[in-house]
Amino acid sequence: MARYSYSKLETYATCPLQYKFRYIDRVQMDLSPTIEAFLGSRVHEVLEWLYQQVTNAEVPSLPGVLRRYRALWDAEWTDDVRVVRSGTTPEGLRQVGERCLELYYNRHAPFDEEIVLGLEVPFRVPLEDGIVLNGYLDRLAKRHGDVYEVHDYKTSSRLPTPGEAARDEQAGWYALAVRERFPHAQELRLVWHYLRFDERLVSTRTPEQLEELKRDIGRRIQAIEAACSFPPRESALCPWCDYFKICPAKGHRQAVAAIPDNAYLGEPGVVLVNRLAALKAELKEVTEERGRQIAQVEEALYEYASRHGYTVVVGSDMEAVVEEQESVLLPKAGEPERKELEALVREEGLWNELSTLDLTKLRRALDSGTLSEVLRAELARLSSRVTQPKIRLRKRRI
Repeated sequence: MARYSYSKLETYATCPLQYKFRYIDRVQMDLSPTIEAFLGSRVHEVLEWLYQQVTNAEVPSLPGVLRRYRALWDAEWTDDVRVVRSGTTPEGLRQVGERCLELYYNRHAPFDEEIVLGLEVPFRVPLEDGIVLNGYLDRLAKRHGDVYEVHDYKTSSRLPTPGEAARDEQAGWYALAVRERFPHAQELRLVWHYLRFDERLVSTRTPEQLEELKRDIGRRIQAIEAACSFPPRESALCPWCDYFKICPAKGHRQAVAAIPDNAYLGEPGVVLVNRLAALKAELKEVTEERGRQIAQVEEALYEYASRHGYTVVVGSDMEAVVEEQESVLLPKAGEPERKELEALVREEGLWNELSTLDLTKLRRALDSGTLSEVLRAELARLSSRVTQPKIRLRKRRI
């Protein structure tokens, strides 16, 4: 039986090697949490305690809530807590936590908006092929008329858009869990509390969306179970990784960090990389110049063939076939529509197949007619078609 949590699946998506270290090799690192994780844990603990009191018909005062927070912070704090981001200070984040709790308390007191069904509620959702999803709900609540709500607390410094909230996969997992436990639910709301901003992002999931999510999760888990290699995937999140010190992608970086400046340029690895980079730069200059020359000749050849109405232009030993080709232009990385395109590919369950969003593969899929009509329509909205000259050389024929 394959058991997966959202964090387990997300770990693989973030970095397959991190997944291997944590869930296959079970490497234990003697590390304290990052300060961001420490803050999140303390705030979650206080809110869990607050609602435990509320379920016992006792509503703590705001000063009482803040005293509880400070006591938990002091009891759990050690100087080993990792501060990764430059400019972040323990005292600064401690005050952020207090502000989060103060904003939440003032907005929701006296906390009688719904019936609390459970706190840190464990769930288990069986899928096909022996796959089981498990995890915990921060708070499960019920309102009048069989309306159920999952509440999740976020201390993140970034506020997502409503569209991002509507696509949030973790929320989809929670919706699956509540539907599994309460199939009679008339409505299910997923309420994400972004505490720093005093904002609530509420979303729902249709039965069709949940079925597609289950299929997508199943496909991704099968890919993980069949994986033979687990390469590192570097990103901006690397400094927060528990396995940073043993990661092969970071090993040399750490080794040379301790070398004095006057010896750095003589380190064998540094020497080899610098030499390779210099050679590549020289080759790039030559290649780019050749590329410009080829483009100029192709442009002139296309103009010549068009003027005379030729589709084949002969040379001494080779000949050029001159034709036009229609191609699809899709949003590139950094363009405004790129995030919308990536979200669409994820929703359609094609992310694993296209992985890093290979635009060439996506163009082929679009032209092949294998994609659904809905997806083809959405891609058409995000793309444009252009006709470009295409010139290919072949051996001269009689």
